[in-house]
Amino acid sequence: MDQIVEKPTSINTSIESKLYQSYLDIVKTYSEELFTKKSENYSKLSGLFVTASPTQWELGKRILVVGRETRGWNVINEKKPYTDLPSYLAEAMDKQKKFLAKYIEEKKDKGFTFYNFLRDLGNQFGTGNIAWANLFCFDWNGSTPNQKSTPHYEAIKELSGLLLKAAIQNLDPDIIIFANGSSSAKVRREFFPIDGELAATPAPWVNYLDQKIEKIELESFVLYGKIKCYRINHPANRVKKSAESNDMEAFLSSQQARKYLIELIKKDLQDGE
Repeated sequence: MDQIVEKPTSINTSIESKLYQSYLDIVKTYSEELFTKKSENYSKLSGLFVTASPTQWELGKRILVVGRETRGWNVINEKKPYTDLPSYLAEAMDKQKKFLAKYIEEKKDKGFTFYNFLRDLGNQFGTGNIAWANLFCFDWNGSTPNQKSTPHYEAIKELSGLLLKAAIQNLDPDIIIFANGSSSAKVRREFFPIDGELAATPAPWVNYLDQKIEKIELESFVLYGKIKCYRINHPANRVKKSAESNDMEAFLSSQQARKYLIELIKKDLQDGE
């Protein structure tokens, strides 16, 4: 790959600058074809998704929500073609920041959606205190990258993990909600092992079965020994069959579990004051 000249950008805030530099140090070690998408092997990749700093990000109220992947996320197009990696990265961050700021303020969609969950959190803790990350930094053909059908899957997965960890390190959230769902739980555990010498999320994990909430709907743990985390089912999913009981009425609904989660976060943030 040709040597990359790191150009100055219009990113001004301290956190944003640190995020940008951390991301750039990571992405410049990967094939530029991941971002230009000029070859067939990369043509079905979305644009790069990276987390920008929210508009407010007030200490003691900072909540990072980690989804799975975007679907159809574009950074470049015919009117705005790829020029160089630093400019592309700046554009990717700017798009994510503006997209979140716009959609989190809009009226709720019908049904159960990821964005509605972000809006519920924003209504409680301030829309400017909600950050959005994803487990994967690309989607493949409008869906989750996978080992079977996605070229260069291992590189995509590795890059995704590094970018997510950089976002967590620089944003330093008070609370993280992993809302990527059960289908990508294996990847989350690869990024943040639950046991062994490199365990980032060791036991004990806390469940809320005593509150009639299934494990798939809500568990909590501590990341890196300091960040309170919750693991929930993807907000668009609802459990059809109970894993703990054949009596579905014995457990709260997905929506009720989300409401209970918000109350838990309120208490966490109050206790941290």
